[in-house]
Amino acid sequence: MITSATGKTGYETTLQLLKDGYRVRIFVRSRNTRALELEKLGAELAIGEFGQYESLTKALKGVKRVYYCHPIMPGMPQHVKLFIRAAEEAQLDAIVFMGQWLAEFDDQESMLTNDIKTAYQLLEASGLPVVYFNPGYFAENVAPLIEFIVQLGIMPSPFGVGKCPWISSQDLGAVAAALLKNPAPYVGQKIHPTGPESVSAEQMAAVFSKISGRKVRLLNIPDQLFLKAGFMTGKEFGYDAFSIVQGNFYNQQFRLNRFDVGGPTDVVNELTGREPESFETIARRLIQQSPYGKRTFTTWLTAVRKFMSMPFTPLPDKRQLAALNQS
Repeated sequence: MITSATGKTGYETTLQLLKDGYRVRIFVRSRNTRALELEKLGAELAIGEFGQYESLTKALKGVKRVYYCHPIMPGMPQHVKLFIRAAEEAQLDAIVFMGQWLAEFDDQESMLTNDIKTAYQLLEASGLPVVYFNPGYFAENVAPLIEFIVQLGIMPSPFGVGKCPWISSQDLGAVAAALLKNPAPYVGQKIHPTGPESVSAEQMAAVFSKISGRKVRLLNIPDQLFLKAGFMTGKEFGYDAFSIVQGNFYNQQFRLNRFDVGGPTDVVNELTGREPESFETIARRLIQQSPYGKRTFTTWLTAVRKFMSMPFTPLPDKRQLAALNQS
């Protein structure tokens, strides 16, 4: 069973398993477009909520292995406790749990990161056979920048001089699928898949310059402007207020070079038999898939208006922002 199967990694994991002939049940909150796409490809739908014990137990009947990917939302520790109860009742063979690389560091302010740390502790104490899937920053998080990169030749960056071995959702899905197929050697381990090389914001801008055929200028932005951009455009890309605030903490960790600690790994190659996609490959796909991937006068003018209005976007006050990082 794949939870959050309409999200970035859950969707790709489901596609890979269905392609390889596995029977897959997807645990989703509604019959949305992506869920119906997966159903047409052969997935069985189970409608439910992470906080509903009854829907979890019903969904797990007959299931042997689970990819547990909690949405970016509050409540993970409470939901994991419910899942542990349901998993024990279902007598699962293996669980691949989506964690986070930043949970390896002690001094984290992100509520989501600290919730993941708590979830690790709960799962370890349960004695269940768990593989801890521990990725860093997803390359698809660059997608909101494409409009300004392509239309204006500007790459706004909250990343400072840090580096990151960016990894695609496709590679993450392939690794998660491989772990579900053969979890036994990895139970109890933390698996950290990455892209093939560490890339800085300056190098990212150079890649986008190469792809677009014109100079893309790097523009470092402060946290406040990142938050304003998030609240202005986040809904379009599926980011709510909670995820935008968590992302701001991740950017701070990026500037400390935390995502590059240990450097790139060979996990993708070890588990899938192929090299992970380069940042250039991912960037080309992001541009191709973006509604802003082609430059016209209308799209350019719209981007100019957005860029000019961004500094004037209202933000919640400090107390309201802090509340978005509290359980």
